[in-house]
Amino acid sequence: MREEILNLKNEALAQIMDVVSFDDLENLKISYLGRKGKINDFIKKIGELPQTDKKEIGNLINDSKKVIEVTLAKKKEGLTSSLLSKKEWFDLTIPGNKTSAGHFHPQTTVLNEILDIFKYLGYQIADGPEIEKDYYNFEVLNFPPEHPARDAQQTMFFDVSNTSFKEGQVIPRTHTSAMQGRVMEASKPPLRVIVPGRCFRYEQVDASHGVEFWQVEGFVVDKAVHLTDLFGTIEFVLKSLFGQSAKIKFATTFFPFVEPGVDAYLECTVCDGRGCTFCKQTGWSEIMPAGMIHPNVLSKSKIDSKIWNGFAFAIGLSRVVSLRYQIDDLRVLHTPDLRILKQF
Repeated sequence: MREEILNLKNEALAQIMDVVSFDDLENLKISYLGRKGKINDFIKKIGELPQTDKKEIGNLINDSKKVIEVTLAKKKEGLTSSLLSKKEWFDLTIPGNKTSAGHFHPQTTVLNEILDIFKYLGYQIADGPEIEKDYYNFEVLNFPPEHPARDAQQTMFFDVSNTSFKEGQVIPRTHTSAMQGRVMEASKPPLRVIVPGRCFRYEQVDASHGVEFWQVEGFVVDKAVHLTDLFGTIEFVLKSLFGQSAKIKFATTFFPFVEPGVDAYLECTVCDGRGCTFCKQTGWSEIMPAGMIHPNVLSKSKIDSKIWNGFAFAIGLSRVVSLRYQIDDLRVLHTPDLRILKQF
């Protein structure tokens, strides 16, 4: 057995010296020193030896094992040093390149903030169809057929040839205000509702307009609601988004579904009120048209306007995002270029 052990040791040392990779070195270590390795096979045979030979053979096995272990360690150091001397060497302990992790689009981030603000105020979130009936998009909102205010909506129409629909019966919705009638028909007041979603208009695309845009419609129906409640809500929301130092102003305007109608303006954060292409050199950006819900809208939805009243508003989400991040052209929000989107 002495010769067999010595031969095994010499065989192991020769194989270790010829190794050129870490994987092969690890395989040799397992082959000779592993639990089922060749050294262990000799250890198991010690019990079969005469008592006078057990100590000598045991010491020989231990010495051979230590020599193999030392040789393995030195070989590993040699392989490492060899890698260090090569230009293409890399440190195996350095973590690999991290995969590119995505993050929320700035529009999604701001939308979530807006929804959180309104949930805090007790509003419920509603969702509705992007392909809407003319009835809900216009008629319920006090836009009778041939009403001149329809022209301001820049409505797009579907080609309904060879379908069961009449021309103009269904359209891409021009505003999420179309959900007012749907919610009022399905629910009884009091109501506090917020409706985010995409809208579509045949707009001239420029720095502050687009064919497709996001709007967040909101409305309240309750008893004894006043215009000051609307002003207070708008101010709270805008200052929650832009800080308490945000400058806000209101101006009267006309929408068929509100009376009186107002426009909320925020001092342009892109140019700090000095005037730029985004705010059309005015220093102010229209951000939140609103008003008191017209009695005709309530009556059309079977709500008694002598008992109930309310207010409505629409937040132009794309404009809010542009003002929040000082983006002077909202077309940036629709770019697929990750080099741009990663900045936000």
